[in-house]
Amino acid sequence: MAPLLGSWTASSAGGPSKAQLHTSTRKNILYVDAYDSFSYNVVAMLEEVLGVKVTVLMIDSEWPEGNKAEFLQYFEAVVLGPGPGDPNVPQDIGIMRDIWDLSDADLLPVFGICLGFQSLCLHHSIAIERLSYPLHGRVYRISTAEKDIFKDLQDVEVTLYHSLYAKLDDSLEAALAEYSGKQIKANADLDLLAWLPIEQDNVSERTIIPMAVRHREKPFWGVQFHPESCKSDRGVCSELLRKWWEMSLDYNKKHGRGGYGFLPEDITRGSSDMTSLPEIAFTMLNWCASTSRSSAFRSLPTSRLNAEFICERLNAPGSPTVLFQSNGRYSIISVPGPTSWRLEYYAQAEALLVERLQGHCNGHTNSGIKKSLSVYDLWETLRYLMDMKKVEFGDDAVPFWGGFLGYFSYEMGLACLARPKTHSDDNHGYIPLQNAAATTDPADVSLLWTERSVVVDNETGRITIQSTRNADDKSTGWLDETLQYLTELSRVDVLENENANSDAGYLDTILRQCVIRFPNEQTYKQQLEACKAELEAGESYELCLTCETSITLPSPSTDSERVAFPWKLYKRLREYNPAAFSAYARLGTVKVVSSSPECFLNWDRSFTLEMKPMKGTVRKSASMNMKKAKEILGSTKEMAENLMIADLIRHDLYGICGSGRVRVEKLLEVEDHGRVYQMITHVKGDVDPGRLGFAVRNLPHLHSSNMSAYGLTALQRCLPPGSMTGAPKERSCMHLSLIEARKRGVYSGVMGFLDLGGGGSFSVLIRTAFSCSDDKDNEQTWRIGAGGAVTILSTADGEWNEMLTKLTTVCGVFAPSDLQGSGKV
Repeated sequence: MAPLLGSWTASSAGGPSKAQLHTSTRKNILYVDAYDSFSYNVVAMLEEVLGVKVTVLMIDSEWPEGNKAEFLQYFEAVVLGPGPGDPNVPQDIGIMRDIWDLSDADLLPVFGICLGFQSLCLHHSIAIERLSYPLHGRVYRISTAEKDIFKDLQDVEVTLYHSLYAKLDDSLEAALAEYSGKQIKANADLDLLAWLPIEQDNVSERTIIPMAVRHREKPFWGVQFHPESCKSDRGVCSELLRKWWEMSLDYNKKHGRGGYGFLPEDITRGSSDMTSLPEIAFTMLNWCASTSRSSAFRSLPTSRLNAEFICERLNAPGSPTVLFQSNGRYSIISVPGPTSWRLEYYAQAEALLVERLQGHCNGHTNSGIKKSLSVYDLWETLRYLMDMKKVEFGDDAVPFWGGFLGYFSYEMGLACLARPKTHSDDNHGYIPLQNAAATTDPADVSLLWTERSVVVDNETGRITIQSTRNADDKSTGWLDETLQYLTELSRVDVLENENANSDAGYLDTILRQCVIRFPNEQTYKQQLEACKAELEAGESYELCLTCETSITLPSPSTDSERVAFPWKLYKRLREYNPAAFSAYARLGTVKVVSSSPECFLNWDRSFTLEMKPMKGTVRKSASMNMKKAKEILGSTKEMAENLMIADLIRHDLYGICGSGRVRVEKLLEVEDHGRVYQMITHVKGDVDPGRLGFAVRNLPHLHSSNMSAYGLTALQRCLPPGSMTGAPKERSCMHLSLIEARKRGVYSGVMGFLDLGGGGSFSVLIRTAFSCSDDKDNEQTWRIGAGGAVTILSTADGEWNEMLTKLTTVCGVFAPSDLQGSGKV
């Protein structure tokens, strides 16, 4: 198990440092955020190691009150963070460059990391150029001068995330090649504190990359590496930060800085005045009037009935239905009720549709309400509903008592991203409309309000029948009737595959007529090269490139067969590729069949969040066992691919949970997932409603004793899944949208439940097929996405083959039974 991160205390590191003894109150550091996906890891490390309070300001911010010098008097020091882009491009560093122009009287200590380091070097006339190959997610031991912040620190192991570097002149490189302990000047202004020799492509000579510098007269320091990464040496990096902090406080003391006064809480906060909730929020609340504060339940302690069997018998074939398996253990089944309703939301159009479902088993009604609603207001409305209708009592043995079941698309995630002003647009996702897919796209949010449900514990066989409707808890009410019905069914010798043969014949008749449009290999490889060009330019550390396969097939001849087809397809996928997050949804015209192995985000009623991203895939075969898979996935490329996402999700969770409350449970571990081996990382965080992270602490309505509101906010802030974007997330998404030139839709979005009791669970929608075809159409089209993370070490053939491995997992179920596993699909 990896060491727990974010749990450093002064006592565990030998007591308070000299810096902490300077004052009994927390001092202030300003952090300048370049829209990076590791920023909150840096913020957390500063607060955990130094015992300070950090204030975050974005690179495209205006200085508060327009007075830079006066504002900076509140702080003991400034940290300039990492980020995408090039310090030669003004908008990529924004207000960082203002720091270097401070007058001598206003100077304060500065620590630059990666982009911040390069900005320092560039300002002091050291050219920033491209490396011969980027060093993204790479771990190296660097050499140090053992001076200044590196005193007594030698051969430090650190993580690198950069494709640009500060270029030293040849004479300095020669001096470093024979370093004898003397002070080395990077140039007239900067001393070199650490460096790394690397081999250049096809060149016998080595290039010396500066890893740390310090200004000879001013209190400016910088490091090219990422001390906050979970693969950097935590102890050594913490020590160098403490040394920097002690020197910074000594500088301030000698120059009479400090003691300006307490930092106002809202000094960098934008206006948080909320307009009133939209009227539709109260309409939806009224539709939920039958939901009580408790979830009454009945249970069957053990049963041979599986979730699919129960779902078939409690849901009409064409009714809105969701079956979601969480973490391989609990299967949650929606059951229609007298007050069922659902919502659909389209992010680009900012359009909401809500409709009651009573008496409309196929989900198509004319009684829906359509409203214009901003993305922000949708999330506020969902938080409001979950908080107002929170359920306080239920079966503690199950994770879902009632609430919403459904999905959020990849494009909904794009609409939630914070982006620089220079990247702002009205399209919520950067996709050129003229290049967007011509096919009908699904709703970006589709949720089913669920008051009646059944939860199957797949480990114990226990079945929980539950409802939040008071009327259902009466004698001979729905709960008792359903208990009796399932009890009787469990006594009958019902075989899991009772209709397997007839289903197979029925499906095969249709599937033999399907037309599959695979991605074009040449196009995919060209897109891969476009991704690598962005990596070389410093725009991203990795890009998760995806493509789409479409399958067109005739609809069955009868209405009953048409509505049954998606369900039968799901059951075939479930058997073909069982997965921890298998799922089925029929919501409006959208049908989803999924066998996802990947957890996106879970949270429980005890205020704990967890994420388990997957990066690194090896297909199983007769010659591929776990040992060989570990050897392959232990390569530099695969480790870097997963490490980048591990650091990204730590940032996401720190943004919600704040410093000291995020830990790594597993790091870069290989697991067996059905037809493939996957490398996973597992990170947890604890939410303290009284002390939230930077990403959420200014939300005006986030004050609740129920975890559901915080879980929803975590979902909003962590979308889209980092394992499907790359890092930094915002800049990566921008480039991916331009390169892929299509909407991903359901694929690489998330699916799961929002529990009124406070919990939630969502999978990443990979290994998934979805369709927007209406049941009445004579032809149906299914879409399957697949792809992989492109790093600078990726090869065109390797990425193409990995994409095909993932595609086959789902595409195989569209082959007739006699062709499955033949390699012809």
